[in-house]
Amino acid sequence: MKKEHPPRCADRFLEWYCRPDLLEEIQGDAHELFFRTVKRNAFKAKFCFAWNVVRFLRWKNINKVKLKNHPYPIDMLQNVLKVAMRNFFRQPGHSLLNVTGLAVSFTAAILIGLWIFHETAFDRFHQDAEQIFKVMSHVNGNGTIETYSAARGDINLDAIPEISEKAIVISGTRWPNELCFRPEANPGDCIYLFGVFSEKAFFSIFNFPIIKGDKNPLTKPTSIAISQTMALKLFGNEDALGKTIKIDGHFPVTVASIFRDIPSNSSLQFEFVLPVEVFGKMRGLSADYFRKDFQTVYFKRHSQVSKEVLTEKLNQPSVLTEDLKKDKVSYSAFPFVDTRLNGEFVNGKNTGGRIQYVKLFVIVAMLVVLMAVINFVNLGTARAANRAKEIGIRKVTGARRFGIVAQFLGESFLVVFAALLLSLLVAQLSLPFFNGLIGETLTAGVLNPPIFTWIGIFLIVISFAAGLYPALIMSSFQPASVLKGFLSNGASRGQLLRKVLVVVQVAVSLGLIIFTGVLFRQLSFIQNKNLGMDTRNILHIEPTYKLLKQYDAFKNELLATRSIQQVTATNADVIDLETQTTGVKWPGMPDGMNAAFKILGGNYEVAETFGLKLLDGRMFGSKPKDSLHTEVVVSVSAVKRMNLPQPVGTMIRIGDSECMIIGVINDFHTSSLKQEQLPVIIYPHPVLQCSRLYVKYAPGSTRASFTKIESIYKKFEPAFTMKYHFVDETFDKMYKTECTASTMLVFFTLLSVVIAVIGVVGLATFTVMKKKKEISIKRVFGATVSQVLGMLSGEFARLICLAAFVGLPLTWYGTRQWLSDYAYRIDMPWWIYLFSFLGIMSITLLLIIMQGLKMTSTNPSHVLRSE
Repeated sequence: MKKEHPPRCADRFLEWYCRPDLLEEIQGDAHELFFRTVKRNAFKAKFCFAWNVVRFLRWKNINKVKLKNHPYPIDMLQNVLKVAMRNFFRQPGHSLLNVTGLAVSFTAAILIGLWIFHETAFDRFHQDAEQIFKVMSHVNGNGTIETYSAARGDINLDAIPEISEKAIVISGTRWPNELCFRPEANPGDCIYLFGVFSEKAFFSIFNFPIIKGDKNPLTKPTSIAISQTMALKLFGNEDALGKTIKIDGHFPVTVASIFRDIPSNSSLQFEFVLPVEVFGKMRGLSADYFRKDFQTVYFKRHSQVSKEVLTEKLNQPSVLTEDLKKDKVSYSAFPFVDTRLNGEFVNGKNTGGRIQYVKLFVIVAMLVVLMAVINFVNLGTARAANRAKEIGIRKVTGARRFGIVAQFLGESFLVVFAALLLSLLVAQLSLPFFNGLIGETLTAGVLNPPIFTWIGIFLIVISFAAGLYPALIMSSFQPASVLKGFLSNGASRGQLLRKVLVVVQVAVSLGLIIFTGVLFRQLSFIQNKNLGMDTRNILHIEPTYKLLKQYDAFKNELLATRSIQQVTATNADVIDLETQTTGVKWPGMPDGMNAAFKILGGNYEVAETFGLKLLDGRMFGSKPKDSLHTEVVVSVSAVKRMNLPQPVGTMIRIGDSECMIIGVINDFHTSSLKQEQLPVIIYPHPVLQCSRLYVKYAPGSTRASFTKIESIYKKFEPAFTMKYHFVDETFDKMYKTECTASTMLVFFTLLSVVIAVIGVVGLATFTVMKKKKEISIKRVFGATVSQVLGMLSGEFARLICLAAFVGLPLTWYGTRQWLSDYAYRIDMPWWIYLFSFLGIMSITLLLIIMQGLKMTSTNPSHVLRSE
């Protein structure tokens, strides 16, 4: 294995600036820390070494002899800073305009940077995060491949020597992953907490440190591991170890371990961990269930074998059994650290996920900063004529070009530094608002060492980027020409550059406005699209085991209430249905065909509760338990997939069960609109194995119905507080990422417009001031106000048209690519492009006209006399 060494550039920089008497000690400590850290994480070791080199760059550690012998002494740098300060305060309006524009953009960039740092840091805190994978299943259903984060529970990972450990992990946000717990001091209270069910290797695969108790608590089926916060909530200051907790009020378990609270940048969030055996008891499942059913399976590799090799070995005969191959199922290894950002699959291929929005906002941050830098460069080059004589005199008196460049870079640094300080303050103060905007709590602040390091680099880069070109333009002026009143070609080049930069700035603003508009139109389309079912006025109740055993009595009492229309139970989320099978056989099925169907198990009123329309046959009726799985209702697309001329009465096979089709219902969406709608089969399901209760109530009776439902729930389950949510909320959560991104995009688009307006105001002011003599002469010779305003606005109008010509095609392509991720999407709204262009044009011309009116109101004779 190649031996890692500290970053050479950082090491040499340390040797260059450090005092000789301190170098050995500082360098030795830095090297020792590097070689200790590199064994665990090479990237972290190199980053920490570079950070330590920068951290020790202090005045007392610097070799002063080298600075004294430098060809450009400290005195000159001090003079540059003094002159920069004087120029900064000499023109407060210009300085304030620059600082404000830069501060707004820096604030936006810092907030976006903190969000990106938060997103990319997910699950990276695990000691061996890169070694953890999960098994993905790909089901080929007649050419369409569906992907699931699951594998069959009996998957034989022992056959792969590179895999050291594996564990099933059952997570979720509903019962039985969300349970009611009662504090020891106040058993009448009910505290709802989330947890996971797993196997004994859970705590050795993941780095969730156990701070007290058994280091391997899941070896016993009656043990539970709880977090520090959960221990405090339930037992106060008493020792929680050895205490007994009743799960769901029925299954006693003993607290075996206490683990450290889960950080917010973990994709697995939980307060307790229970053995999978407890899950089986709560759901009334047999011990054979976990062997045959598909579950989320994580594993840890102990050698640096690639995910492609792991995927190949997951599909070897000793792991992927013949019955799965027959159903056209394949496995793949997916890195755990990619769960947050790259968790989406389309037709069996990984298409990214949230990483698309991370990339989008990286671009947004760069564009927003670019717009502010454009403002700075535009205003700097526009002021070239005003400072030409100053530069000429300085050159005549012996100033070298380097000194003039350093002077203007010093001024640039001062403005950027002031803007950065202001933006850091604003960003820190606005973090609570920003957290509320995105619906999450960011894990890092602006003063975190890694963030602060990047901010320092950002300061230097932006100072050079914003100040270098104006400095080169103004330092190129020839003294003789300047003092005679003529500028060099640099000024004309600066004018051309300003026009190019204005075009770029307007094109960026136009693109952001249009993209935001299209995103909102797509979200509106999603929210208003006919899903084929009615999700309004339906309450989803989380059942307990006791409530499920009394389901019939609970249901009858609810239906006795006038405002309650339907009650049903299901084994999965109807809005976001994940259960799927390719094991459906029917008469006349072509050999080798493998069709994918969504399957939903539920009680007898599922279709009626969700407003599904019966098109043929009949719906389920109340039947004895032994007739379950013998009747099914299918959707129209399922009939088309099976090509059945007379579907009602046809016998089909689902797995090992013979079923009769008794009815046909309309098609309805059971997943995100990013995916194609799949055919659905609904079958009766035992109530005790259902995990969701749905209650449909009359429109306009939400308050009264909820009060009645809650009182009836309390009657049947007095020991628990009713846990519920409205079905519409589930649909909204499916598009939480899009909603968060759209909200952030609106916020930063408004900031970009503000920056653009600041730039236009500054440039318009200087344009009008530059042409004041020309305007005064035109006024003397009889030009009207409208003619003068037309002259001023014409140049900017042409630039905006050019920006639209450049920006609109690029924006159209970008929005079209983004919409292509959705199977169901809007047509490209042409009017958004038109209104955005007209809006930008109107705002710009209005600002120009306001500046022109101010100039035309001045007496021409006063202007000409002063000139």
